[in-house]
Amino acid sequence: MEGNTEELKNDEIKTENSRSEENKEYNELLEKYEGAHLKALFEYCFKHNIAYISSVFLKMSKGDEELKQEMPEIYIKSLKLKEKYKDLTFFDQLNFDNFEKIYSRKEYEKTLSDDDRKNRQVVVDVFSYDPFANEPEIDKPQLYRDLAGMSSEAMRKDVAKQKAAISIVRSYGNIEKYQREVTRITSSGDISEEAQKQLDQYLTLISKIQTNINQTAEKNNFTVKGIGSNGRGMLSDVIAQIEERGIDEGITNFYDIATSKSIEEIANISLKAQLNQISLSKTDYVDILNEQCNIVLKAKKEARDAVEALRLAKCKIKKQELLDELEEDYRKKGISEEEIQDFISREYTLYNGDDAV
Repeated sequence: MEGNTEELKNDEIKTENSRSEENKEYNELLEKYEGAHLKALFEYCFKHNIAYISSVFLKMSKGDEELKQEMPEIYIKSLKLKEKYKDLTFFDQLNFDNFEKIYSRKEYEKTLSDDDRKNRQVVVDVFSYDPFANEPEIDKPQLYRDLAGMSSEAMRKDVAKQKAAISIVRSYGNIEKYQREVTRITSSGDISEEAQKQLDQYLTLISKIQTNINQTAEKNNFTVKGIGSNGRGMLSDVIAQIEERGIDEGITNFYDIATSKSIEEIANISLKAQLNQISLSKTDYVDILNEQCNIVLKAKKEARDAVEALRLAKCKIKKQELLDELEEDYRKKGISEEEIQDFISREYTLYNGDDAV
């Protein structure tokens, strides 16, 4: 009997030591992630092949100090109480194909230049998805570049025009591939009968594809002569985008004009000329008129200052709303948080001057 009691005590000590080690490991992860329990739990579950169910953790009504002392044991016990989770493992939750696809995409995006990433951002923003996600990686930069050049705000809700633009860009990509083959054959010197036959086939294909491009472009009002530009960057296009997106910095600031030194001098000269043209015989009347003019000028200045202060306040509020709306749109499209912040940091400036972020 004493032997059994001793064994039970030893088992309890081992279990307690094991819990202590688990708790120590979890708290080290918690420190690594600066107190973010979900991130610490995710890595712990990965290392020990335990199912990661964030909703189970979030339902625990414990304070932070209690969690530090009781995790991960309390989470594992809660998990086993749920019939649908008790036999589930971390690797049961993973889909190999999805994991490979997402990881490969992230690795590929790191190889893109800043311009390529900007072009991809424009495409994803307008089309709400990446139409070239499954294209060969070597072709993607040019495809993003061409489609970004054809994209416009008007295309956001025009599915037919979106599909037409994608078709045109892909067709140009095929033309370039065939053109490379033509160059290879013609640069080889003597052309054999078989090579001439291939050359004719490639030239015929290029001609047919170009005809289809022209027809699609004409039907959808695209200008394909300058694919990659389509008027992008021209003054009229910039003004149109400023009006569509409500970019305040691009709108004429009449406050700055009205309060500029040169305009003020012109206004004073004009006012003086008007007063000189008035022939008044009574001094009092002239003084009253001058005083009234000063009152009107002062009131106008105060009104301009108030309107400008209101405009600046609205500007900051509007920009924050746009940022929040853009972030939410990107999340709905399934774009990662890291990529969302990257997009926004390159596209938007919240404040001007010393407050820029």
